[in-house]
Amino acid sequence: MDEFLERRVSNATVWSRRVALFSVVLFLTAAVGHRFGFLTTPDFFPVLGMVAVFAVLALLFAVRALFLFWDHGGKGGGTLLVAILVALLVLTPFGITAFRGVSLPMLSDVSTDTDDPPELTIAAAQRADGMNNIEPFTPERRKLQQDNYPTATGRRYGAPIAQVAEVVRDVLDSRGWPIVSSTDFPPDATEITIEAEAKSPLLGFPADVAVRLIDEDTSTYVDMRSSSRYGPHDFGDNAARIALFLADLDVEVAYLTVVTPVEPAEPPKPAEPPAPAAALPPEEPAAPLDRSEDPPD
Repeated sequence: MDEFLERRVSNATVWSRRVALFSVVLFLTAAVGHRFGFLTTPDFFPVLGMVAVFAVLALLFAVRALFLFWDHGGKGGGTLLVAILVALLVLTPFGITAFRGVSLPMLSDVSTDTDDPPELTIAAAQRADGMNNIEPFTPERRKLQQDNYPTATGRRYGAPIAQVAEVVRDVLDSRGWPIVSSTDFPPDATEITIEAEAKSPLLGFPADVAVRLIDEDTSTYVDMRSSSRYGPHDFGDNAARIALFLADLDVEVAYLTVVTPVEPAEPPKPAEPPAPAAALPPEEPAAPLDRSEDPPD
């Protein structure tokens, strides 16, 4: 009876819960700070490493607590379960990223045109030390992308280049990607490139995108390029970014071509009814023949 009363929550259980909660608080704080620009990407990477270390440490404390439960019993089973679930939840994004890193190609720059990708002129000038350089596509990179992202291709729209450019700006704005290049193009421009800054949806990792429009007289061809600023591996983010953007552009251009009013041709004027024929005066009856002057038979 005394042994039962002395049962208590083990120190391993307490520390498992504390470390697990600290890891999730650290992860959320760092993620929000990075997403809104309070924490730079180079500083964010080591914080993510610390989050992973604390989550693994919480699981190690949990394993120790389970052995103590098995050998000596004790209280705090619910607390230990919460600690394990929180630690696993924190480690889930790291597991997904690791899987994508193994299963997807090591690329940080993806384009729908690998032979002549859209130029990232402004991004190349702004890339600083520690960032990826904007480099030409090598034959190895072309093959790696084409083998793994065969659907990353351009689009052809049956609309004037000026209208498609306006839709591209609207889609960039709706996705919250600020345009960094000039949007003042001459009316007779046959090729337009719009550059913008993009971020990954959750953690806000930065990337640079370029959308190129080529006038084909009766249609407009659109290519897109997305390049990560940090790291040799984008874990599929650039290809997914291009696919989602072009999907939105497909919808908006299709809507534009459907709702754009077409000036109807002026309907022909109804033919005027023919003027009624002028009334002719009634004919006078013929005078009867005077047979008194007829010669005798």
